Amino acid sequence: MLAQMLRFSGEALGEARSYKLISAIVTPRPIAWVASRNAAGAVNLAPFSSYTFISYNPAKILISLGPGVDVLKDTLANIEARGEFTVSSVTAEFLDSMVDSSFAYANGESEAEALGIALEQGSSVATPFVKGVAAAMECTLDRIIEVGDRDHHRLIIGTVTCFHVDPAVWQGDRIDPKAYRPLGRIGGPLYQERGEIVVRPAPRERVSRD
Repeated sequence: MLAQMLRFSGEALGEARSYKLISAIVTPRPIAWVASRNAAGAVNLAPFSSYTFISYNPAKILISLGPGVDVLKDTLANIEARGEFTVSSVTAEFLDSMVDSSFAYANGESEAEALGIALEQGSSVATPFVKGVAAAMECTLDRIIEVGDRDHHRLIIGTVTCFHVDPAVWQGDRIDPKAYRPLGRIGGPLYQERGEIVVRPAPRERVSRD
C-alpha cells in the first residue's frame, strides 16, 4: 500500500519554507552567469538559476531576478539602462569562480575584476562574456516583467543576437550532449554535474499499456 503523500498549503508555508520546497522540486536548474555593464563601463557578473529558453525563432531566454530590487540593483539597472547583457554557461572548472561572484559586492564594483575572471568581448553587443566557457550568448533586452510576488521578482527576457560555442563541444551541426557538461543548481551550496544520459525516443504512434 502506498503511503499518503505529504501535503503543504502554499499560503501557509511562509517565505523560507516555500523557497526550500520549490527550489528542491524544480531541480536541477541551469545556471545563467550574467554579465552586464554599468554607466562607467565596469562589468557586473552574477549567477542566476531561475533561467530557461522560451523560444527559438528568434531565440529568447528568460531569467528571474530576485528577491527584491536593492540586492540585484546592478544587474537589473545595467540591463534596463543599456538594453543588453550576456550569459555564460557554467561547467565544473568555473564552479568556484561562479560561486564567488554571487557575493554581494559593493554597488558599481566589478566582480570580474575583483576575482580576476578573464572576459571576452562580445561581437554584437558591448558587454563581454566569460572567457573560456563552453558556451555563451549575447542578448539584447526584449522586456522586463514584474512577477507581482511579495519579493518583487523581475523577469528579464532577452533576444539572443549571437551564440558562442567551444569547438571542443561541437559535433557536426550541433552541441555534443556528452561533451557539454554544464552544472545544475539544486539549492543552497548544492550543485550537480551531469550524470548518465538516457535515450528514449518519443513514440510516433499512440501507445496503450494495458
